[in-house]
Amino acid sequence: MISFARLTFLTMLFSACAPSNTERESNTAADARAATFVYAPVLNRPHQERMRRTEEFSIPGSPLRNVEEWVMDWDVVVHPETNLFRRSMTLVGLKINVNGAELLRGDEVKANTVTLDVLTDKDANVVDVRGTDKFSAAIVALGSPEAQPALRRIFSPERLKALAVDRIIQLHADFVGHPAQPGSNWLVNDPSKAGTRQIRVLAATPCGSNRCVQVRREYDIDRQALYADISQRVGAYVQSQGSDPSKVAVTGMDLKLEDSLVIEPSTMEFYSVDFLQDVNLHVTGPNGELPVKLKIQRQTQYRY
Repeated sequence: MISFARLTFLTMLFSACAPSNTERESNTAADARAATFVYAPVLNRPHQERMRRTEEFSIPGSPLRNVEEWVMDWDVVVHPETNLFRRSMTLVGLKINVNGAELLRGDEVKANTVTLDVLTDKDANVVDVRGTDKFSAAIVALGSPEAQPALRRIFSPERLKALAVDRIIQLHADFVGHPAQPGSNWLVNDPSKAGTRQIRVLAATPCGSNRCVQVRREYDIDRQALYADISQRVGAYVQSQGSDPSKVAVTGMDLKLEDSLVIEPSTMEFYSVDFLQDVNLHVTGPNGELPVKLKIQRQTQYRY
């Protein structure tokens, strides 16, 4: 059993990436398709995905240092369904380590494996997400009895569906139809988050027998929202030390926020996805300045 607090990070781990065509095209057709990013899932070919998430939140020079690591293993296959693509993701492993303590070894979920089905159209738009009821119940079952009511609210089927849709959008909307040649770049506006994303195709790179490109995506986000989140964490620490959390104020920030992706353009098949959020803040508290560090890394590796 693990507590509710340790399971909240599951919401950050969904990463849905589309595979490529089972039958390869002629060189001429493939070259033409490689000029742009095209959504063309591979059908009926199982593959594995390993998702790893590490978060470290610390105040150097203080006892506060929290490190959490999650590893999720999935069996994935895409099937045709009428004029749609059905991407079935079966969770086969979940490891959780908090500050060096192993809370889940990874094989506990095998006793109750669950599958999410994400249906998309030819343009990578999500049409439906199935299996969220069973997936939600499985996550709730991993928690302690005291944590389960809260888990049912946080990991409701509706919330899980929204997360799956959002992740598909993150991995496809910025790319489909855009040029895939090295040197290409474009800017995407994100009014919902008051920011922008800069995408650059850096170079061609091998990926097995296929031809892929390495892509970098850099984010310009609403820093005030990040200030508020981190100030709340620092405030909780200050309060635990017997001081007034209302005296906490963020006075400066150094931020690096980017994705590095390896993609086969002719299919939108992913070979690796790396996300880095590295934040160093200058926070003033009741007893002076506190240096605060928040580092989040998300990685997904694929085995075809």
